[in-house]
Amino acid sequence: MKKMLFAIVAVFFIACGGDKLVKFEYEKGNKELFEKANNLIKEKYPNYNFYSWKSLENISSIQEAKYKMNTIEDSISNQEYCENNEEHYCNYILLEKNRRYRLIEVKCDKAYSNKNAFGVKIKSPDKDKCEIMEIPILQK
Repeated sequence: MKKMLFAIVAVFFIACGGDKLVKFEYEKGNKELFEKANNLIKEKYPNYNFYSWKSLENISSIQEAKYKMNTIEDSISNQEYCENNEEHYCNYILLEKNRRYRLIEVKCDKAYSNKNAFGVKIKSPDKDKCEIMEIPILQK
């Protein structure tokens, strides 16, 4: 019985391609900006599933996936480019729909308010602002 169940599971993974996709979840940064970014992505890319960019490692149909991963790791480690704190949210997200993938970068900044050298209060002209940029990927 166990062998038969194992065989069924193995056939399922082979038939489905067996890609091991890492679920996309909140890791760090401003939670409010994270949620705002996710809502904007859902509007722009309806019916797509969200996965961590770390899933690239496991998708054989994406050309140069390792190179993309290394590039993303470099930009995340560069805190000046991809900040995650109470004022900023930055992440890379792999989107999937019908086994077709899109890779996006999202950056959000919280509206700010501070005083200049003369004590005058300065506010940013925008409310919380998010940018979503698609990163080209090739699939086999």
